[in-house]
Amino acid sequence: MPRRRPKPSEPRTRPFARLWREWLRPSWKTAAFAFAMMIIVALASAGYTKLIQEVMNSFEDSDFSVIWWGPLGVIILTAMKGLADYYRETSSNRFVTRMEADLQKQMFRQLVGSDLARLATEAPAGLAARFSSDITLISGAVRGAMGGLSGILIMVFSFAAMLTIDVPLTVAMILIFGIAVLPVNLIGSRLKKLSRKTQAEISSMTSEVTEGLSGIRMARTYQLEEPLSENAASVFERLFGLKNKQNQWSARVSPLMETLAGGAVAVLLLVVGIRMSHGTISIADFTGLLTGLGVASGPARRLGSTYAQMQQGAGALERVFMLFDAKNTIVDGSETIARAKGGIRFEDVQFAYPNGHVALSDFTLDIPAGTRTAFVGRSGAGKSTVFNLLPRLYDPTGGRVLLDGHDLRDLTLTSLREQIAVVSQDSILLSASVAQNIGFGRRSASRGEIEAAARDAAADGFISALPDGYETRVSPSAGQFSGGERQRLSIARAILRDAPVLLLDEPTSALDAESEAAIRGALDRLAAGRTTLVIAHRLATILDADHIVVMDRGRIVEQGTHRELLEHGGLYADLYALQFAGA
Repeated sequence: MPRRRPKPSEPRTRPFARLWREWLRPSWKTAAFAFAMMIIVALASAGYTKLIQEVMNSFEDSDFSVIWWGPLGVIILTAMKGLADYYRETSSNRFVTRMEADLQKQMFRQLVGSDLARLATEAPAGLAARFSSDITLISGAVRGAMGGLSGILIMVFSFAAMLTIDVPLTVAMILIFGIAVLPVNLIGSRLKKLSRKTQAEISSMTSEVTEGLSGIRMARTYQLEEPLSENAASVFERLFGLKNKQNQWSARVSPLMETLAGGAVAVLLLVVGIRMSHGTISIADFTGLLTGLGVASGPARRLGSTYAQMQQGAGALERVFMLFDAKNTIVDGSETIARAKGGIRFEDVQFAYPNGHVALSDFTLDIPAGTRTAFVGRSGAGKSTVFNLLPRLYDPTGGRVLLDGHDLRDLTLTSLREQIAVVSQDSILLSASVAQNIGFGRRSASRGEIEAAARDAAADGFISALPDGYETRVSPSAGQFSGGERQRLSIARAILRDAPVLLLDEPTSALDAESEAAIRGALDRLAAGRTTLVIAHRLATILDADHIVVMDRGRIVEQGTHRELLEHGGLYADLYALQFAGA
């Protein structure tokens, strides 16, 4: 959909103008058709005013032909209005649902492409809530705006018809309805602020519910049902309070408009009564004015609630546009690299996360191409941060990282990430077939290459036993694979990628001893001739590494081979002794 980013100088106070410019205007033909139908509805509605006046004039003149053309006129106006209203409704709904889908697609693209630092500021469940709660408010506001526009057209044409009957009285009616502008605007402003707070609270609620249910096994084991329920209850109560305030403010609009409509009728009756006593207005004119006022007052009453609805939508729009306007700090470079040799260098790298936590300090390390380097250390030592910097999930806050002498920030993200394959502790599977999940490692791979990678990862056996084999559909949340099976599929994906740099984050942590032995052989063959970085907590898996880097509190405290580090007698020797005590 939209291809341009808004200029920084553009006002952020007109979210609906931006919504039209960037999201609704491409569907202008549908909007134009809906508008044409609105005009027909308004003309038919206003037609009742003149029709009733003419009918009453005919009765006063004893012209009883009205018995035939009067009902026929009502039928024609009703049919015309009903048919136009149907097409207005269907075209408006198509217009709005197209916008919903386009906004949701762009939101997802934006989130998928956002920096990890940006995503870390909001829980995934809260971000997911935007796709329903925010979009629902926005689409409701747009539907309300289109309904409001239809109502305005009905009012305009109705008042125009009334002006042909009596100008002073009609002007007085218009002024009475105009009194509502100030209080309705005040209510709308209040609702906009409440809407922003409510949407933020809905995100918190979604996060609380998701986290509580995802950790239900641990919660029941430790008997934490009560604290979980209390935390969730506090969120529900805050949400109740905000929604209650919204309802209270919204409820003030309808009585206000109802009172004004009643005031307009009272003024009409008073003035007409006085003028009829002086013979300056006829029953037919009075009936026509009363009919026109009745036609106009319905949309007028709804305009207040429509405005309130639009203000709530404006709050949701601002939240969505803030997401769209967030600037990524991971900026694409301009250089490309074909197939890297795999030499990696960290030059005085510093890194601090957005929350201020310093993960790496004075980190300098050379990793020759084709070697196997293991990273060990206590939890929180900075090992995962090293891995995150290589595919540029984050950029260093100081220093630089080089691949074959190229600063990673100078390379295009596509060419950089094509050099890297990853097997992590979290084996991610997507909603696709088993073959497709493996094939994500290299999109151009043939079916034979996919199956060969699965055999090398010791995954072919359990895949072949699935109901549809490699075409079995994966449901990530269904628990259809064990942890070890998921890990083997992830390893098959990395094997298929055939990248010169391999990142292994405890790749065999979820495997049993038999599967681990098979996988370690496959990984050894895969690592041959490649630059391999391994995060290891089980030291038995990295005893044969070319180089072992021992980290503590974001710094390198020791490095060398397994034998050299044992002889040194430092942190590595302590960790080794703890793991192999009594062996």
